[in-house]
Amino acid sequence: MRFDWVDGHLDLAYIAAQNGDIREEPLSSDSRCVSLPALRRGNVGVIAATIFVERGPDAADRPWGYRDECDWDGANRAAELQMSYYETLEREGIVRIIRTREDLSDDRTTRLLILMEGADPIRDSTDAARWYERGVRMCGLTWALGSRFAGGNQSGGGLTSAGRDLVAAFDELGILHDSSHLSDLAFDDLVGATARTIVASHSNARALLGPSERHIRDDQVAEIARRGGVVGLNLYGRFLAMDREATLHDAVNHVRHIAAIAKCDDVSALGSDLDGGFVPALVPPELRGPDHYDSLTNTLLSSGWSTQTCAKFASGNWMRVWKNSLKNERAKDGRDRVGPDLGLLDSSR
Repeated sequence: MRFDWVDGHLDLAYIAAQNGDIREEPLSSDSRCVSLPALRRGNVGVIAATIFVERGPDAADRPWGYRDECDWDGANRAAELQMSYYETLEREGIVRIIRTREDLSDDRTTRLLILMEGADPIRDSTDAARWYERGVRMCGLTWALGSRFAGGNQSGGGLTSAGRDLVAAFDELGILHDSSHLSDLAFDDLVGATARTIVASHSNARALLGPSERHIRDDQVAEIARRGGVVGLNLYGRFLAMDREATLHDAVNHVRHIAAIAKCDDVSALGSDLDGGFVPALVPPELRGPDHYDSLTNTLLSSGWSTQTCAKFASGNWMRVWKNSLKNERAKDGRDRVGPDLGLLDSSR
């Protein structure tokens, strides 16, 4: 059975910088999972497309890299390049960037909701408005290594004073909170700092894996459910099963576990993270491309899930969250605001 799909986490600009133009199929099926043609074949009409810029000395000289959490200029420059990539695709008529509720409903082309994965490109709380104007509608305060705003799943630590100010700025602007890379303490601090919806765009159940803070606790799932959020299934094999090759059934087990903890069918969703820094061989064989997502719903249907519940998992839950968080307004001049055309990302730059 075919479903309409929303993918709540794809590093499209990062993939393009590393592995070639996503407007075209990869030359080798071993190199990457994602292309725009494959997304269209898979009926993936809406995508949370990330701005992901990588921190550290090994990445600093790359188009997507910056030196450290204090290197705002480097992080901002790399993020601007990725945002420009999405804006270029939009100018070419290939995608539409979602800025309003109206944009979300326009199904004439592939729609991208911009997710900033780690807030280091944002200088401070006053700078958040600039990125909102560019199109960012969802943001995580940090990637794994931590930031000047929050502790990450590899670093530990809670929200900083600057992080609390940024949370307040996001709430005022209408930027949705993504908790996927927060440390446990930072997640708990976020819950105390905002009454708004929280999502985990690409996180799997810690109860089915080891104790790593990269995976989501059951009580965190329950809190996200209480706030009307979603938890996106991550298809990275090492986040699906321990000490062996992951399978389609491992992925489905995570979906079912999240739904059971939430005690409803409104929370489980997809946030595949395909090509999020790993090769196709590290994804379950049945799920190595967006044109295979129906394998998930077919398996859920055969296990007893209804067509309606599967449709919520495939697209409905993300669409509900975004419809509730997006404003229904445009710029006063009636035009979308975009930045300078920095050109398409190219891994040779």
